[in-house]
Amino acid sequence: MRRVHSLLHPFFFLSLLLATFCSADLTSSFHVAGNGECADCLQNNLKTTQAFPGLRVSIDCKLENGGMQRIAEGDLDEQGEFNVPIPKEVVDESGKKLKQECYAQLHSARATPCPIHNGIESAKIVFKKFSADGTTTFAPVKNIKFPSALCSSKNFIKFPPLPTLPPHPWFKPPVYKPPVTVTPPVYKPPVYTPPVYKPPVEKPPVYKPPVYKPPVEKPPVYKPPVYKPPVYKPPVEKPPVYKPPVYKPPVEKPPVYKPPVYKPPVVVPPVYKPPVATPPVFVHPPFPFFKHPFPKVLPPPFPLFKHPFPKPLPPLPPLPKFPPLPPHPKPKIPSTISHP
Repeated sequence: MRRVHSLLHPFFFLSLLLATFCSADLTSSFHVAGNGECADCLQNNLKTTQAFPGLRVSIDCKLENGGMQRIAEGDLDEQGEFNVPIPKEVVDESGKKLKQECYAQLHSARATPCPIHNGIESAKIVFKKFSADGTTTFAPVKNIKFPSALCSSKNFIKFPPLPTLPPHPWFKPPVYKPPVTVTPPVYKPPVYTPPVYKPPVEKPPVYKPPVYKPPVEKPPVYKPPVYKPPVYKPPVEKPPVYKPPVYKPPVEKPPVYKPPVYKPPVVVPPVYKPPVATPPVFVHPPFPFFKHPFPKVLPPPFPLFKHPFPKPLPPLPPLPKFPPLPPHPKPKIPSTISHP
């Protein structure tokens, strides 16, 4: 009995875990929560509570063909916050990622899309947190900033209508066309059809016996030889042709005079070789203690030629005295200089 109880304990805890997971899956919900932010309210002296009434947010997902599909939409409160539920079919099995790329798009009170101030990547929907009550919250990457001038709310100032002018014969009154109301598309979850397995059909091989074709032999055709008699051609004798000898007098070539070719002498310019400066070689003086025993015999002195000097010239006459120059007048410098 105790062994049976010990075997039943693990199955009991496993059933409890399965029950909790199933209950969590049935009660779990998915929401997209975020904040809108006015980009130029301080510059235009507007309160942020005046820029949010009437604004709506839509969650659009990108399809494989490049189009966009709206899966949910909701309103912004006075503080600019929004919380929009999304269907669970767009969330993958892990619960932390969407199956497609989805973005949050703001719409003005006139149902026109608002330009995003900090780029479309800031409005991409990503996972944010899990809650204890089973709610999974997704949110944009950043707060969605929008310019108040291009995304008007219900509190936008309305100017009084302009006075109507009388009709002019040149101009025709405009034809009023009611605005086209765009109905949001209804999200239809894709219907999953399981694939039908078809086993491959194997055809049995068909045996074809080989067909024997006997070879076809053609009988030979006899062709008798055709006899051609030989044709006799007598030899043709040509009479000899007499050619008298032709006398060719000897040709005497006159002598060709070749004048002598004058070849000027080749003048080789002298090659200048700069003097090579050789450093002085130090010659060690002879030792003083060595004296030759015989005196050195010198040759007789060579007579030097002395050139006679010319006679001295007479002295030059004295130069005449020039008259003194007159004194040069000094310019008068004014004491004060006045500017014109």
